[in-house]
Amino acid sequence: MSSSSTYRANGKLLLTGEYLVLHGAKAIALPLKLGQQLTVQDGLNADYIEWQAFYDGKAWFSCKLNPNDLSAIATSHPEKSAILRKIFRTIKTLNSGFHPKAGTKIETSLDANPEWGFGSSSTLISLVSQWTKVDPFTLNELVFKGSGFDIACATADGPIFYVRDKPVEPARLNYSFADQLFLVYSGQKKETAKEVSNFLKVKKIPDGMVDEVSMLSLEFAKCSNHATFNHLIVQHENIVGKLLGKLPVKLEYYPDFEGEIKSLGAWGGDFFLISTKLPFSGVKKYFENRGLTTIFRWNDLILKRESR
Repeated sequence: MSSSSTYRANGKLLLTGEYLVLHGAKAIALPLKLGQQLTVQDGLNADYIEWQAFYDGKAWFSCKLNPNDLSAIATSHPEKSAILRKIFRTIKTLNSGFHPKAGTKIETSLDANPEWGFGSSSTLISLVSQWTKVDPFTLNELVFKGSGFDIACATADGPIFYVRDKPVEPARLNYSFADQLFLVYSGQKKETAKEVSNFLKVKKIPDGMVDEVSMLSLEFAKCSNHATFNHLIVQHENIVGKLLGKLPVKLEYYPDFEGEIKSLGAWGGDFFLISTKLPFSGVKKYFENRGLTTIFRWNDLILKRESR
């Protein structure tokens, strides 16, 4: 007789602390209304483990794994199968009682395009950790070596303060100007693991920069004025730009935009935060004229903690 179980994890964005969160800065992380589901069905009549990943009703990855050594018998993407094997083999070191069996079928379903950088990898780590009963932060560190903020977002019920290797705290973002905040996909997904690796090669963080960004995170959280919020964006962009030796995205690409633009996560990729007095139609017109067509309202995307 077959049985099935289903698990859920939230996607993520990083509002503050990008890069410096790896060095202990306090960051504001944003769990999303979009995420990923995983369903495990076992007891099927098959001599392999089947994995299928869906987005928008279509399979974007599939493979069959040998239950003995978890190698790929057949796969649509060899690199993704190799990552799955690494995840499963790492899980077995963390939970010796985990033995995936032949006849197990795993299906994942993404709410968002995997190219958007909303956490297809981090939600996967969270989901398989829920299923196999291992610590997701440990599994993430062993497989991807990230900061862990995305793992914290996967099961959070609203925005959080995140400091690496410390307990998560809720961040209560009561932005009266939330309807003037938008999120635009840059069209250039960054490979998080590569960006993390490159940044960790930076040997010296300027004195006081981690504390400065941590204080900015607190200012972002308590901010109640739109003009002040925009000023905080400029401050944060200038600090990270100085660290990376890069121009902030607005100065480099959109200097004529009426408002402020903040990189979220890896610079030059994934999503931008847009803060402006322009209406949604004006934001769409501006960025669509520059080839950027994936645009969300803040309130439609950011998971908001229910008031108690």
